[in-house]
Amino acid sequence: MLRDYLTVTRNLDPTALERGRMTQLQQGYDHDTPDVLHGLAYVAFQELATRVSHRNTGKYSNDPVADQIMARVAADENLHMVFYRDMLAASLDLAPSRAVLAIADEILNFKMPGAGIPGFARKAARIAQAGIYNMRIHRDEVVLPILKFWKFFELTGLDAEAEQARERVRVHLDELEASARQLEARLARSRANQAVDGGQAPEA
Repeated sequence: MLRDYLTVTRNLDPTALERGRMTQLQQGYDHDTPDVLHGLAYVAFQELATRVSHRNTGKYSNDPVADQIMARVAADENLHMVFYRDMLAASLDLAPSRAVLAIADEILNFKMPGAGIPGFARKAARIAQAGIYNMRIHRDEVVLPILKFWKFFELTGLDAEAEQARERVRVHLDELEASARQLEARLARSRANQAVDGGQAPEA
């Protein structure tokens, strides 16, 4: 659906789109998870991240058709997230320490599947600059809501290793907050400079 929309509207070069799509399909994506719990933890966060970024993309497009398409895609992503989130919630009841370790590992090493796309770093910077997906959104709209749903910081009966992992998550959230504030301050300065310089686009 997305490819058809982009092709019909000529929002970008369809040849470049197809070549990029084929490159990604040929190289694939392999998220190395040691067990099912790590896999569930990863996709719970990844599906919510995808939902949020797709929804924000639709809003950013300023095109009602694109917005409707992305809203529909985001709704599907949300269903995926709910399934994985609830599966892991049950795992926290059955094996809390093992589940906490898996959650901590995936939060601390999180990467989106698109990380292998050619030019991903440049694209990610532009996406962050546009407010579609950035550290602030990742922390406040993806990681924190799921942790809150799981009552992650209220869990009891954890072993020492899981307690240490949970503390690493707490520290990581503080680091994300600091990084998000730095990015916001840098973007604010860039926008101010842009206004002074007569409307040049700020650098990513």
